[in-house]
Amino acid sequence: MFSISNILALQAIFWGCTALYFSSDHQRTFTQSMPKALGNTLFVATIVLAAFLLGMQYNAWAMIFSTITMIIFNLALVTFTGAHENRPLRLLAYGTGVNVVLALIGGVYVA
Repeated sequence: MFSISNILALQAIFWGCTALYFSSDHQRTFTQSMPKALGNTLFVATIVLAAFLLGMQYNAWAMIFSTITMIIFNLALVTFTGAHENRPLRLLAYGTGVNVVLALIGGVYVA
């Protein structure tokens, strides 16, 4: 079932993982990485937002498992895409597109 809160939750997790990746010293997208404190704060804030959005629809265990699964998926997606794509706008577009499609086909229900 299609839900705006699913799209927002998955996008929040993706943007949080992207902020965490951009604050890493090993990222190749920007010449200067963003400050670690800012990246970590954005990551935690977006994960809390996503957990709240998913928690409105699912029970606690399903919300926790879905959030952890999507964090792992998005960290891998950002890392692998960032290794081959040096343009930040394309990196963000690929991740946004994949997560919107995943929300539309009901990928959050698999977890």
